[in-house]
Parts: sequence; structure tokens; C-alpha cells
Amino acid sequence: MKRFALIALVVLLAGAASAQTPRQVSLGEVRVADGVRVVPLTIDQVEGVLAVDINIVLDSRQVNVVDFQLTDLLPGFFAFHNVDADTLKFAAASAEAVEAGSGVFAELQLEDTGANPELLFSMVVLNGDEIPVEYAPRWVSPVQTVVAEEAALPDGYQLAQNYPNPFNTETTISFTLLESTPVELAVYNTSGQKVRTLVEGERAAGEHRMIWNGRNDKGAPVASGRYVAKMAGAGFAREMGMTLLK
Repeated sequence: MKRFALIALVVLLAGAASAQTPRQVSLGEVRVADGVRVVPLTIDQVEGVLAVDINIVLDSRQVNVVDFQLTDLLPGFFAFHNVDADTLKFAAASAEAVEAGSGVFAELQLEDTGANPELLFSMVVLNGDEIPVEYAPRWVSPVQTVVAEEAALPDGYQLAQNYPNPFNTETTISFTLLESTPVELAVYNTSGQKVRTLVEGERAAGEHRMIWNGRNDKGAPVASGRYVAKMAGAGFAREMGMTLLK
């Protein structure tokens, strides 16, 4: 089963003066068509919107952006996008504000390479006002989710996606053991060098949570970027990617 890691987000928009309540922008369910993965972007209310600027962080080694298109929810908007390093930059604007509406306002199209990259918003700007963003990581399948396979898969050893992700001060890493066993949980940089050892030794069966504060084993802060958490023990190994932003 192909799985596609998305970072589903909730964005609190304080932009348009006419808005009475915070708005929500999120990544929708992925679908696949003709070798392209389509990622919808939704908003709960577009009233008063004149301009939208969005930055999406991605791994350009795994992600090939095919297109980024607006839907009829933003009529008369002019838009453009480009990929700069590992950031997709998208902007759209119109001379007239949208009267009302909700739903999918844009669709990000990615080449279906079979990889499992993460997508995350690093900036969302509405009508020229930058807004706070809250992230909630989740896994989304671009095809049917086979529950029976998911239930049968884990052998009891699980490494959950860290939360929050991305993070800039600290993040929580959870893992589950089937039985009491020696285990190591460590953080590595993209060069494969071990940065921080979080767990080393025997741990009891069940769920465990560790907090990484973005520092190495010497207590020094590490640089912004991508890191990998790896859990390993006798007969099992798991890993997952994390992003540190400062």
C-alpha cells in the first residue's frame, strides 16, 4: 500500500477585517490520477481574500512538483509558483476580493514516484498579513486504506511520528515495545552521523515518550534542517524523519 506522508495543518487566519472568527486552511486527502498525486488545499471561508502567499517545505530529492493550480473558488486570481531549494513558493492575487465560499481553493500536483516524502507549511500569508500556523502530522494514503494490513503489520515495535513537526525548541518522540528488551533510540543528521542518543538500554514493554530539545550529546544546539530518529533492537529497526526550524 502506497502511503504518502503529509503534514496536515490548521492555520489560524486573522487576515480579512470582515472575518468574525478564525479561518482554517488544511491539506486534504491525496488522490492519484495518471501518475500524479493531487494534494488539495482547503479553506473554510474565502470571503474578503485578495491575496494568498504560501511556502511549503519539501524534500526536492524525493518530490517533483508537476503543477500548482487554483480552483474556481478563487475566480479571477493570477497565480505563479516556483521551487527554490527545498521550498515551494506559491502566490496568487486578484483586483477584487472573493465574496464568499469554502472548500478546495488550490491543488498541488506531484509526480507519483512511490516515495514517502513529507510536506509542511513554513509560511501562510493572507492579504499581506502573516498568520500563525499549527501543525498536526498524520499519514494519508493516496489510494485505498487497507485496515486489515495495518492491523496485522506491527510486530509490537513502533516508532511514531514526532510531534510537533516541524519544531524549533523541542519535540516528543514516542515508541512502543512488544516486550521488555534492550533498545537504542538516537537522532542522526542527513550525513548519517549520530547527533543525540535519547535511549540506550533495556526498556519495559509498552509505550515510551522521549523529548528531544534540539541539542547534541554535548548539549550544544544543532543546526536547522532534516534529522532522522532511529530505533533499533534485537530483530527490529524503525526510523522516521523530523524537521528542525529556527
